[in-house]
Amino acid sequence: MKKLLFFLGMITMGAWIINAQNKVIDYPVSGVRTTESLEIYRAEVSDTAVILYGNLYNRPNYWVKIASSSILKGKNTNKNYRLIRTTGIQTDRKEYMPDTYTRSFSMQFEPVDPKDEYVDFYETPDNNTGFTVNDIRLSTKTKSSKIHCRIEGTVINHPAYSRIMLMRYNSDPRVNEWISIPVIDGKFSYDLYTDLNEPYELYPWSAHLNGAWSPVSFFAEEGIIRITIRPLKEISEIHTETPLNKELLRFRQEIKERFTNSIRQEREQLEKADKVMTPEMKILYRQMETLYKTEQADKENKLKELDKQIQTLKEKGKVYTEEYQTFEKKTQKMYREMKDFQNEYIRRNVTLPGLFLLMSQVAIDLEPEGINTIKEIYNALYDGKFTDNPMSNYMKHWIISQQIQVGSRFIDFTIPDAEGKLHTLSEEIKGKVALIDLWASWCGPCRRLSISMIPIYEAYKDKGFTVVGVARERKLSDMTNCINRDKYPWLNLLELNDSNKIWEEYGIGNGGGRTFLVDREGCIIAIHPDAEQVKMWLEKLL
Repeated sequence: MKKLLFFLGMITMGAWIINAQNKVIDYPVSGVRTTESLEIYRAEVSDTAVILYGNLYNRPNYWVKIASSSILKGKNTNKNYRLIRTTGIQTDRKEYMPDTYTRSFSMQFEPVDPKDEYVDFYETPDNNTGFTVNDIRLSTKTKSSKIHCRIEGTVINHPAYSRIMLMRYNSDPRVNEWISIPVIDGKFSYDLYTDLNEPYELYPWSAHLNGAWSPVSFFAEEGIIRITIRPLKEISEIHTETPLNKELLRFRQEIKERFTNSIRQEREQLEKADKVMTPEMKILYRQMETLYKTEQADKENKLKELDKQIQTLKEKGKVYTEEYQTFEKKTQKMYREMKDFQNEYIRRNVTLPGLFLLMSQVAIDLEPEGINTIKEIYNALYDGKFTDNPMSNYMKHWIISQQIQVGSRFIDFTIPDAEGKLHTLSEEIKGKVALIDLWASWCGPCRRLSISMIPIYEAYKDKGFTVVGVARERKLSDMTNCINRDKYPWLNLLELNDSNKIWEEYGIGNGGGRTFLVDREGCIIAIHPDAEQVKMWLEKLL
C-alpha cells in the first residue's frame, strides 16, 4: 500500500512539474519601445513567475537605471504584475556600462493571468517618466508566415559588437523599428518570419551609435544565411545557398574581380607609401584633427580659418599628390565602366536582385544622367512587376520625388497633429506664401533653422505668410517635447515611423529635414532657404 501511495505521489509530483514547466519565448517583443537602452530577448513563463531576460546597452561609462516600481500590464485583463526581483542589476541605481557596451540582466515578475498572452512593460507606471516596451508575447503561438529565414552569425575581433541591429533595407533606426539581436560569446542567431522576399540589413549597434557603420545586406529568404561580421575597415561575409542571395553574392563577387579589387589594392599601396595628401595638406589635416579633440574658446573660428586654407589648396590643385590625382582619374573611369556593367545586368535580369541593385543606385547616383537612366530602366522594365515588394514602393516614391525642384508644385499630404486631428497641407497653405518645414527632434541643424524662422513668422503672419512644420519621429512625445522647448508658434504635424513616406517623396531620404518655400499658387520658389532668404522673398511677394 505504501509503495502504491508512493507511486501515485510520484505521478502527482511529476504532473505538477510538467504543469509548472517554463514556456520559453525567444525575441518576444513585437511592439514599439521608447528606449534603445533596454532589450528583452527571452521570456520564461510558468505558474509561479514571468522572467524576462535582457541586456542593458549604452556607451562605456554611461549609465542606465531601472526602477523598482516597474510592472507588466496585461493587454487583455489590464491587470498589473509587480516586479519581484532582479539579477545582474540593482533597481533604482545607476548601472554603468563596461567597454562591451552591455550588461545582462533578468527581471522576475508575479505570475501572469493566462488570458494575458501579451503584456506591456512600464518602468514608472505612475508618472510616465520612464520607458515602456509594448506587446511582449508570453504565448508560444507564432504568427504564420510564408518564409522562415534563419540568420546565424559570428562577430570577429570586436568585443564592443555585443548587439546586432536587424532592419528593413533603407530604413532609419532613428524613426523606424528594428530588431535587436544579442551577441553572446561572439555568436548571434535569429529566426526571421516574413511573407515577402524583401531586403534587410544587419550592422553592429555600437558602430551605429558612433556614427560609422557598413551594413550587411541580404534578402529575407527561406533557408539559412550565415554571416561573419568584422571590424569596420574589414569586409564582412555572407554564406548561403538561398537562390536570391546566392545570385546577389555572385554578382557582387564579379564586380569585385572585374573592377574594385585592383583599385582597392592601388589605393592601399598609395596610402602605405604616404602618397595621398600633399605635405601642405597634411599639416592642415593634423591641425584640424587636434582642434576637434580639444575644447578652445575660439575653436569654431580656427576651424573656419583652416577650412579657408584647405579651400585655397583645392583651388590650386594641391590637396592631393600628383600620383593620387592620377589614381582618382582612373577610379572615375572605372566607376563609369562598373555602372554601365551593372545597368546592363539590371536590364537583362528583371528579377528581385536586379530591382535591388537598381534601388541601391538611387542614393549614390546624383548626376542628372544617372538619375534619368535609373528612371528609364524602372519605367521600361520594372514598373508593374513585384508590386507587393517594398522595393517597388520605394522606387515609385523616389520617382515622385524627382518632381521636387524650384518651379514645380509642392506634394500634398494629409497627416495628424499632436492631438490626432488630420490636416491636409494644401488646405493649410491655400492662398498664402508658405514655408513647409520638414524637421526632426533629433536633427540639431533642422531645429536651429526652425528657431531662426520664428521672428520671420511673427513679423509676416498677418500679411499672408504661414509655416507648417512636419516632424519625422519615432514617437509623439519626441515632437511635443521639442515644440515645448523650442516654442514653435505655427501648426506642427506628425510623420510617425515614416508611415506616409513624406521624406521619400520630398527627396530627403533618411536625412533630418529640409524646408521648401512656396508662393500663393503652391509653386516652389526656394529649397532650404535660410531666414534671411525667406525674409527677402517675403519682401518681394507680400
